[in-house]
Amino acid sequence: MWRIYLRIFILISAVTISLTQVLSYVTNHFYAEQIEQFSIKDANAQIFLVEQYLDNSHGQLWLDRFKNLQLKSNHSYELIPLERAKSIISPRNLVRLLDKKVVVDFQSEAYLRRVDTDNSTFPGSANQVIFVTDKEDRDPLISKIKRFQYFIIFLLLLIICGTWSYLHWRELQSLSKTANEFGSGLLSSRAKARKSAIVYPLAQCMNLMAERIQRLVDSQRELLHSVSHELRTPIARLEFGLELLKKDAQNNDLNPRFLAMENDLQELNELVSELLSLAKIEQQQALPMHRVNLAETLHIVLNSLEHVMNGKEISHAIHSQNSMVMGDPKLLCRALSNLLRNAAKYAEHKIKISTSQNNADGLVITIEDDGPGIPENEREHIFEPFFRLDRSRDRASGGFGLGLAIAKKAVTLHQGKIWVDQSTLGGARFSISLTEA
Repeated sequence: MWRIYLRIFILISAVTISLTQVLSYVTNHFYAEQIEQFSIKDANAQIFLVEQYLDNSHGQLWLDRFKNLQLKSNHSYELIPLERAKSIISPRNLVRLLDKKVVVDFQSEAYLRRVDTDNSTFPGSANQVIFVTDKEDRDPLISKIKRFQYFIIFLLLLIICGTWSYLHWRELQSLSKTANEFGSGLLSSRAKARKSAIVYPLAQCMNLMAERIQRLVDSQRELLHSVSHELRTPIARLEFGLELLKKDAQNNDLNPRFLAMENDLQELNELVSELLSLAKIEQQQALPMHRVNLAETLHIVLNSLEHVMNGKEISHAIHSQNSMVMGDPKLLCRALSNLLRNAAKYAEHKIKISTSQNNADGLVITIEDDGPGIPENEREHIFEPFFRLDRSRDRASGGFGLGLAIAKKAVTLHQGKIWVDQSTLGGARFSISLTEA
C-alpha cells in the first residue's frame, strides 16, 4: 500500500507544481500586457503616492519622505541601482523604465519606477530606481498564517491520496488473494469487486478466465476418471480370457507368451490404479487434517515396502520420535511410499531417510539414494504426470511417470513443498516440507 501511496502522492504533487508553473508561464506570455495594465491599475494608490508625495520634493526632503514611506507604508520601498533594475525587468519594458514610467515585474511581484532622468532630485538619482513590493510576507504573523495554510493543503492532499490508495490497495489485495487461492488449486474461488471499483473490469476478466479454466480442468478430470474406470472392464475380460486360453492350450511353447501377456495386463491394471489415484487426489479441495506422528508414519511405510527394497541398506536419522505434523495419514503415507519406491527403484545399495526442523516452524523429510541422480535441468519436470527421464529403463522397472506427480499433489494439498537436489550419497535427494503440529 505504501508504494501505491507514495507514487500517487509524488505524481499528484509533481503534476500540480508543474501545471502551476506552466500555466503561470503561459498566462504571463500570452496576456502579459493585460496583466501588466491590471497590475498598474491595482497599484494606482502607490503610484499616486509616489508621484504626489515624492516627486514634489528634492534633496534631503525627498530622502526623508522616502524613509517615511518605508516606515509607514504597507508596502516595502527600496532604492536599487538602475543596472540591477535592468537585470530584473524584461527587455520590452526597458524603454518604459528609462522614460520614468511604471514597470511591473511578475517574477518578484513588484513594480519599479525610475527616480528621475537628470539627477535633479538628488545627486545620482538618475541611476536609482524605486522598487516596491508587498510587505505582508515580512510580517511574522502573516508568514505563520501562510505556512499554516500550506500545511493544511499538504495534509488534505495526504489524506486524499491515502484514502484513494487504501481503497485501491484493498481491491488489489482482494484480487491477489483470489489469484493465490485459484493458483493453489481452489478452482471455485472468484474475485469480488464493486461495480463502481476501478478494478471491476479486471475482476470480471479474472472470473471469466477462472470459469473457463475450471471447466477445462473438470472436463479433463472427468474424462480421466471415466476412461480409467471404463478400462477396468476390458482388462478384466482379457484376464479372464487369458486364463481360459491357458487352460485350453496344450503347447508348452506358448507359456512365455502367456507370461508376457499377463505382465502387460498387470501393467495396465497398475496404470489404471495410478490414474484413478491421481484423479481422486486432484478432485480433493480440502483435507481432513489430523495430528500425525511422523516417525510412526515412516516406520509404517517402510514395513509395507520391505518386498520392494530388494536388500537395500536403509539408514535412519529421525531427529525426534515425537514430531507431529498436520495432515491426512493415508495421503501422507501414499506420498512417502511413492518417494521410497522411487528411491528403491534407482538406488545402487543405500537409501537414507532423515527428518529435521527448519526455521519456519516446519519439519523436513529427506529421502536420499546413491543412484544415478537427476540432471539439474530435468528437476523441475520430474513431478509432471507421465514424465520419465529414461523411458526404456523406467518402463522396464514398471513405472509410468505418475508416482512423483501423485506425491507432489499430496504434499501440495497439505500446504507443503517438495523439491529434489543432489544427494551426499551421489544420487537424488527428495525433500518434503510440512507444517509442524
